[in-house]
Amino acid sequence: MDKGKLIIAVALLAAPGAFGQVNDSVDIFWSENAEMFTEDDLTDEVNTNQATPSVISSQSDPYSSNVGYRFSAARYKRRAYDYRYSQTFLNGLYMNDYERGGFTYSMLGGLNDISRNREDANSGEYNTFSVSPIGGSSNINMRPSVIPHGSRATISGANRNYILRGMFTHSTGILPSGWAFTGSVGYRWAHEGVIDGTFYNSLGYFLGAEKRFGNGHALSLVTFGAPTKRGTQAGATEETYWLANSHYYNPNWGYQNGKKRNARVTRTFDPTALLTWDWKISESQKLSATAGFKWSHWSRSRLTYGEGGYDPRPDYYKNLPSSTLDVDYNNPGGQTPFSTRIFLLDEWQTLYDYWRADESNRQIQWDRMYYSNMMANRMGAEALYYLYRDNTNQMQLSLGTNYSINFNPFNKASVGLQIGHNKASHFQTMDDLLGAELFTDYDRYSARDYGEHSQTALNDMLNPRAQVKEGDKFGYNYNIFVDKANLWAQYQYNKDNVGILLAGNMEGTMIEREGLMMNGRAPENSYGKSGKAKFLGGGGKAALNFRTPYSRFNVGFNYNTLAPLPMNSFVAPRIKNDFVDNLHLEHVFGVEASWNFTYGPLSGVVHAYYTQFRNGVEQTGFYDDSEGRFTYLTMSGVEKKHYGIEAALVLQINSHLSLNLMGTINDARYANNANAQQTPESANANELKRINTCTIDELGVSMPLQVMTKGLRVSGTPLTAASLGVRYNINGWYFSANLNYYDRIYIGFSQYQRLNRVLAETARITREVNNNGDIVIRIPQTGGVYIDPETNEYTFYKPKQEKFKGNFLLDVSVGHSFRLDRNKTLNVNLSVNNVLNNRNMKTGGFEQNRGNMNSDKNEKVYDFLNNPKYFYANAINAFLNVTLRF
Repeated sequence: MDKGKLIIAVALLAAPGAFGQVNDSVDIFWSENAEMFTEDDLTDEVNTNQATPSVISSQSDPYSSNVGYRFSAARYKRRAYDYRYSQTFLNGLYMNDYERGGFTYSMLGGLNDISRNREDANSGEYNTFSVSPIGGSSNINMRPSVIPHGSRATISGANRNYILRGMFTHSTGILPSGWAFTGSVGYRWAHEGVIDGTFYNSLGYFLGAEKRFGNGHALSLVTFGAPTKRGTQAGATEETYWLANSHYYNPNWGYQNGKKRNARVTRTFDPTALLTWDWKISESQKLSATAGFKWSHWSRSRLTYGEGGYDPRPDYYKNLPSSTLDVDYNNPGGQTPFSTRIFLLDEWQTLYDYWRADESNRQIQWDRMYYSNMMANRMGAEALYYLYRDNTNQMQLSLGTNYSINFNPFNKASVGLQIGHNKASHFQTMDDLLGAELFTDYDRYSARDYGEHSQTALNDMLNPRAQVKEGDKFGYNYNIFVDKANLWAQYQYNKDNVGILLAGNMEGTMIEREGLMMNGRAPENSYGKSGKAKFLGGGGKAALNFRTPYSRFNVGFNYNTLAPLPMNSFVAPRIKNDFVDNLHLEHVFGVEASWNFTYGPLSGVVHAYYTQFRNGVEQTGFYDDSEGRFTYLTMSGVEKKHYGIEAALVLQINSHLSLNLMGTINDARYANNANAQQTPESANANELKRINTCTIDELGVSMPLQVMTKGLRVSGTPLTAASLGVRYNINGWYFSANLNYYDRIYIGFSQYQRLNRVLAETARITREVNNNGDIVIRIPQTGGVYIDPETNEYTFYKPKQEKFKGNFLLDVSVGHSFRLDRNKTLNVNLSVNNVLNNRNMKTGGFEQNRGNMNSDKNEKVYDFLNNPKYFYANAINAFLNVTLRF
């Protein structure tokens, strides 16, 4: 008991320091500036370097229990499902992000000892905490009474995002008094991670107390958080990787006074408290309820420039040699993707020489920006360069309760209710004026078109042209309110060789925006509340399984309707209260079949599935070069189809040696051309009508705006993956090696480049006669529109979506468990990933959502479509973990 009190006291002392780390602000999944909503931002947040949440993670399923860890190097998302289609619960309380749909795993950073007690259920399995969606559900049990009694100390070293990790956990177990206490602290650190210019600083803490009393009652209170500050990496084009001679070039940092400084620093903190009441009514009946409070803070800094400045990003396209010449780009794999003829051009050569001369030339020039701002101060001018921070603070109050009953050994049921309210505050703050003394709040894009002192340029008409100091809010400030209620029930019959599952739920969602600034670009619909959008959804499922002595067959059907994500529900959330047109429930239909078998030393599983999504909504934001202003692009009525086969085999050769083979071949593609709605922030009604209409002048044809998405693939995850592994263990030692293959990873496509309006403006595709006298259609890489000269019928041809080359990665692991005296155990594990040091495997990327036409309709030399940004798998890396249990 004394040891328990000691660790709790240490954690309490650590907690205030944890809170103190984020006083100057903090981050969520989305960015909100002129580079907004890029795949770069998403990847940075989603890639938590933890195993991808498994859709089906039953330990009896050799595919589901291994896939998340085995394929994590490729940022694998099982079945290419979005994160919103899986659910995570803590003590039975729904904890997915109300705005973005997915669970934020960073809130549990460094708390591995606490989060390992979990129950997983696929969409066809019975559980007592939810009706699992197509992506499955997990319930992490944080009650102190389930944390193993004793102490656990861990020290780790790695060459990854962080290089050192330390954790200590102590749990008293259930004491004779009925109390149980648990405390845990974890710290992860890197002065510089494996990528240049990055760093990592994270402290996780957990405190929990539980009391058992009365006739089957228990009450527990836990609180935890993981304040984190880290410097991030950005994706880069193949040209910049080539110029830097490294696939791990990071444009986010530079030297300031001889020290490295990262411009994109992300801060996260999600302090959470859960109060749980459990009542064991009888041996066959249980009732549980959890009330939760979560306050989340996310922020990311961004470097930009004001009037008279120059884009400070080292990889800004005008700083690149390819901005001077339309280069050959036939070798995107990247040894030398440029024709030798370009070396004859002086301008190209000058830029090339500058990039290659010194590392500091291809990084951010902090000292130059400070000097420029100092000169501006002397002239009484505005800041030429500054660092601002996008912030999202969320306050979530929720309650979850569930009741389960076993009628007899063959019949059981569970019902539950989840209700919650979430307020998300989105705002921008001045992070660092970089030595400047003057900055006025107005929109620089609008000032260029309408004048600096015009009403349109005002970000807040209630506080016009405010003078901004460091820490002040400016630019935008609004709240998003979300209310949810979900009522569910399920029943299972299981007798002899047959099992039946029936389940259903009904969910209500309300979404509302509240503008806290009266924006000059939308003076009538930016300030105040938008009114509530209300959605009533739900669905049902049925599953049937048959069992034989050696096999189990399962088949299940699932149909559900979901409210659109609040983050996609407003046409221009930074400035307007307007909802997206045709905002409706998303319809999800799925069918799945599986076969589990065991025949002597051979066991395995085969899954086959088909999922259809209809009426989805997706949104992005970017600078529209042809309009010369920031714009939002929303796709609605999105349809997708996901289908494929997953399988795993395990051959137990003897008690020490086993072989395993697992893999998947699946597809995830857009099934229609989505409706589109483009909203530049400063556009008036007439401009919106023009922008949202596609016109083919030769035919006098006008049509609504669409994104030509049909046939494009979901990006950022391998659609084909396979793994061959071997595992050997003897006398407490174990060794494993896995050769993994990844293929059919598609790049994130530019929605803008595939708008029917943009394709109609890009090129007229004509018929030609080749040397054989055959009539052929020549389609440029940028796509365009083909008009049949005989019928006047038209066809849009969109740019092709890049597919990365397949690659192998080899991972090995070795470990031993030492039994010490007095019931102490020492576990040592060393894992080495990418043993063959493959530095050329692309794990993801995105096309730049910008056009090649200026606002004056002149074509740029630099080709954005032909210069996507990529991410590469880490080079050889290791993780050493030493754990002492006592």
